[in-house]
Amino acid sequence: MLQFWYSDRCTRQIKLMVCIATCGMIYLSSIAQQLSAMFTGISLVIGMSIHLLRALSLKITANNPYKNGFTLLFWVMPLIALMTLIAALPTEHKIMLILQAIGFTAIGLFILSTFPNRKFYPT
Repeated sequence: MLQFWYSDRCTRQIKLMVCIATCGMIYLSSIAQQLSAMFTGISLVIGMSIHLLRALSLKITANNPYKNGFTLLFWVMPLIALMTLIAALPTEHKIMLILQAIGFTAIGLFILSTFPNRKFYPT
């Protein structure tokens, strides 16, 4: 999924639609119970760290002996962080809070992954 997100096949329109759908899902799930600001911030940081870890993994050369270890780190660390966050959520309306946490993690990823590709046109 991330390979498609970072590829040229994923256009700006597709990214915009995914972001809008994610925000809609967060809004609809927040009707039952809102995620606290602390959990929201942690979710955003997890999403941003996914992008930063991917950027770091691309800088490591293919013949580096630590390439496989860093690839494993790229997948395991954000997953462990997200699972720990989900385990710490309150039990009331937990499904809605989990959806929001995953949504905010995706938004954190979306924010950083689309920023380097911005085209600024002088006015």
